[in-house]
Amino acid sequence: MTYSEHTYYIILKRRSRGYEILCNIGSESSVTTVLRLNGKNTDRIFKGIISALAKQGAAIPSRVSDYEQVYSIREDLGPVVGAYLILVRRARNIEKWSRFFRALLDGHYIGVAKAFSAFLELAIELSRSMPMKGSGKAYTLSPIVVDALSTALKHFVDKITRSMKTR
Repeated sequence: MTYSEHTYYIILKRRSRGYEILCNIGSESSVTTVLRLNGKNTDRIFKGIISALAKQGAAIPSRVSDYEQVYSIREDLGPVVGAYLILVRRARNIEKWSRFFRALLDGHYIGVAKAFSAFLELAIELSRSMPMKGSGKAYTLSPIVVDALSTALKHFVDKITRSMKTR
């Protein structure tokens, strides 16, 4: 899959039980929901992402209503946002990861954005080989793969940011 052929969207939906973030990759012919994230900090995570992307001129509102906010994301940052959503899945310290994300977009961690793109691509490739349980909704990323990579990404970011601070 080459990402240059796709457009990335991040969507916040208000549901009866709270909020849900959807990360979509689409082209003119089809759109695929790659990842779904929900929980008590979902709206905070979404606002943090949009705020950080807006500073870079990388998020454009496509549709905003009382129940749904849809933003298209600049092509080079779409995979970074997708990997960031994997990172913050089940995260306890949302502010820590939000600070890291803002610093990443500001260029403080050279090379890490490219690694994030590789993590998203890895998640997609690994998910293709995983059996998907019938949950009614199809997502590209397997929950098992996302959980494993979320933990790996947290350790990766911790190690990289520590080593870059000591230079």
